[in-house]
Amino acid sequence: MRKRLIFFVVAVALVFGVSVPTIELKTQSNRPFVPVLMYHHLQKEGTFDSKKYGGVIVDPERFEKQMLYLKAAGYHTITLEELRDFVLYNKPLPPKPIVITFDDGYLSNYTYAYPVLKKLGMKAAINIIVSYVPDEVNKQKPSVSVPHFTWEQAKEMSDSGVIEIESHTYDLHGYRSNGFKKIPMVMGPVIINGHLETMEEYRQRLYTDFLRSRKIIKEKIGRAPICLTYPFGAGNKISDEIARKVGFEMAFGIQEGVNYYGDNIMRLKRITVRDSDTGQDIVEKINKLSYGINFVPFLDFVSWRPFLGW
Repeated sequence: MRKRLIFFVVAVALVFGVSVPTIELKTQSNRPFVPVLMYHHLQKEGTFDSKKYGGVIVDPERFEKQMLYLKAAGYHTITLEELRDFVLYNKPLPPKPIVITFDDGYLSNYTYAYPVLKKLGMKAAINIIVSYVPDEVNKQKPSVSVPHFTWEQAKEMSDSGVIEIESHTYDLHGYRSNGFKKIPMVMGPVIINGHLETMEEYRQRLYTDFLRSRKIIKEKIGRAPICLTYPFGAGNKISDEIARKVGFEMAFGIQEGVNYYGDNIMRLKRITVRDSDTGQDIVEKINKLSYGINFVPFLDFVSWRPFLGW
């Protein structure tokens, strides 16, 4: 029926010399792919204003149900090294591979997510803002409103094999003015101490921050991170070059999608998990985003039913 429809529409266009707009018709991709979920903070529903935080704070009980659903649906969590080797070298993966990530390094990741993942035999990566990690829980930076886990807790999670501790920069998780508007601090030169950075100063700032984050994580955890997650997804060619230079092998942004062999390893896609998502919702997002796109001419199919034999 689909071939018949396309043939008919193209024939109409040719015979009558009309131009026809297009719509996207999606067909499932047979190519292997890896979805990567993006979480942030976990907090009990009703104790915060969901809209204020963009709907990305997930209730701990909902998180556990999501993980139970994914496990029952046959998904297997894989490590970042496995994801890297798949994207770069097409190395085989277990059936229905998936990566779970958390951004920022909130204490709730340790309190709620880590025990659930450990119990279910699942893995995840936490991308920490290194300067936000306290030596003790009650010694947070004054500017940090939501508690972050400590280095001791980070090492415990890393040593367990359940959690990978990765970088979300040392201290570039913010916006600053470039003289015209506020931009993510990784995106380009910004005004610092009343002075707009030169391109060389901008590059040096990224280099210093990226390298510092990587060195501190290695010192504290005993393992150097391989992945950089760009704050607000604001990576560019310059940041990619510098990230590779200091030793990062891959990078995440916030573009929605799934990852295939041959994709840009410094532009890996993720899927945002919302506070209202069920496990089924997550699977439906994965299915939707793993569809390839074909283009077919668009017509008012209802009015053409008599000609199509519908």
